[in-house]
Amino acid sequence: MIFKIRWFFLLFTIFLTPQKFVSAQDFLLHEVNYEVANQAALGNVMDELSQEQGFYFSYQSSLIDLDETVSVPSYEGQVAGFLRLLLGEDFEFKEHDKYVIIKYAPGKLDVDLIEGNKRSMLKGKVRDLHSGEAVPFASVYEKNSMVSSLSDQNGDFELKYKKQPDDLVWLTVSKEEYRDTSFVILPSVDVGLRDKSRKLRFYPEGGAVEAMENSALGRLFIGFRQRVQRLNLGGFFAESPMQVSLTPGLSSQGVFNSQMINNFSLNILGGYTAGVEGLEIAGIFNMNQKDVKAFQVAGIFNMTGGDVDGFQASGIHNFVYGKVNGFQVGGIYNHVMGEVNGGQVAGIYNFSQGSSDIQIAGLLNKTDQANVLQIAGLSNRADRSTGAFQIAGLNNYSQGEVSYQIAGLINKAENVSGVQLAGLINIAKSSDYPIGLLNLIENGRKSLSVGIDETGLGQITFRSGGRKLYGIVGVGMSELSEKMYGFDFGFGLHIFDKEKLLMDFEFVNRQTTNFSKLSNNTSFFRLIPAYKLGGRFSIVGGPSIGFTVFDKNWEYPSPGLLLAGRTTNNGRYALHAGFYAGIAYSL
Repeated sequence: MIFKIRWFFLLFTIFLTPQKFVSAQDFLLHEVNYEVANQAALGNVMDELSQEQGFYFSYQSSLIDLDETVSVPSYEGQVAGFLRLLLGEDFEFKEHDKYVIIKYAPGKLDVDLIEGNKRSMLKGKVRDLHSGEAVPFASVYEKNSMVSSLSDQNGDFELKYKKQPDDLVWLTVSKEEYRDTSFVILPSVDVGLRDKSRKLRFYPEGGAVEAMENSALGRLFIGFRQRVQRLNLGGFFAESPMQVSLTPGLSSQGVFNSQMINNFSLNILGGYTAGVEGLEIAGIFNMNQKDVKAFQVAGIFNMTGGDVDGFQASGIHNFVYGKVNGFQVGGIYNHVMGEVNGGQVAGIYNFSQGSSDIQIAGLLNKTDQANVLQIAGLSNRADRSTGAFQIAGLNNYSQGEVSYQIAGLINKAENVSGVQLAGLINIAKSSDYPIGLLNLIENGRKSLSVGIDETGLGQITFRSGGRKLYGIVGVGMSELSEKMYGFDFGFGLHIFDKEKLLMDFEFVNRQTTNFSKLSNNTSFFRLIPAYKLGGRFSIVGGPSIGFTVFDKNWEYPSPGLLLAGRTTNNGRYALHAGFYAGIAYSL
């Protein structure tokens, strides 16, 4: 290695032991005694080791085949050595908190440092230790001041940082599929980290950040340097009080902004950071690798790779790959890949791939499971629903159990424990209290009847509903006075159902017309017993009370027994009693 600076350098490459600033447990140094196992699944061996030592493994799922059968000889020594025996020499092991991180790193890095400003700049070239070839797009960062740079296509880099005369410089070089290499540049023998307040974090790698970066918005706004930085640093993040950026590539934290968790973040146009635990404001967009805690506002969209704990607001679109614990507001569209615990509001559309407690949208709501409430101007859909209240202007749909459904047109659910109210159709496997013109309830009742009442209108009536409430739709014709056509709409209640005898109470509204100059309106209250004849047939009949508003041109007497009447310039009103009778067939 070539050094052209007259300071004292300490070079060490991290092979098995964790970096000092990351570890507090030293799990890799723990002693382990493993008895011989001729044939064992690799996953079982790792699970046994993890449980015995009290840590968790973190690695990419495609990196290790857990079902692979391995032959492990007896071993007594450190955990790091045992992992090297299991997985081979091409892996690097680090630890953070209760995680042991496995990284595929067959390569080793080397650095040539050349002359630079001793107080503010380091220059150098990153090489492959074995081949000597330049390594492009490696992350070079100084851990005290948290500044970073990327090597160019020729492996060259420049790193600008703030340094006091007595400060040590802790320089680390990282690259995907290479082992981290660190240098401590010592002005004195004291090698302790001076900034004790600086906190570093590790998050196990998932697929959310990669999916976010590969999305249409991610490809448009996240630059190559930020992508490479994330791959090289592999789940390690630092805390920072604040950052200001014009765009994701122009930030007060430089290229290291994608790995910084900020308390305050101001993005003039837009920014890409690790996360925010306070307040983040953007003129156009905010993009975060991990969590948002507290408050986030953007003019057009927010995109979060982790969870949102607190609040999120945007003029158009919020997209969260984790879950939302708190609230979310979008002018047009909210999309959450996980759960929503406590709200979602959008002008047009809310979409959650997990469970949702509350959803409110101007047009559409869609979730895997609705737990509390869904309100939409047009449509609600829940693939699974438990205890939800669904209200929609057009239709509600639930594949699971729902407590209440109210829709202007159609409700559909697996099981409804409360009331199902629709302007046209209710559909369910089980619903005791459906209110609609047509109620297609699998365990309910459906019948078709032919009957006549005191008005002389012969009618065909379809009754459908659950075990308690049902809907009524009927048509008929009368020629007792003027030839009139009638249309019935109403609902009924099953009072009791015995072996041979049933009792129902009905409310029916009828519109009669001759499709010319005459039109009457009658409301009926009926108490209708039914006697089962056997098979599917029954005889129905019972008393009724009706209130009729006659057309002002109506010249015929009131039907049935007149109880009260009144005549005005606009027409006649009559309260009358009568009887309904017919034959019903159960469908």
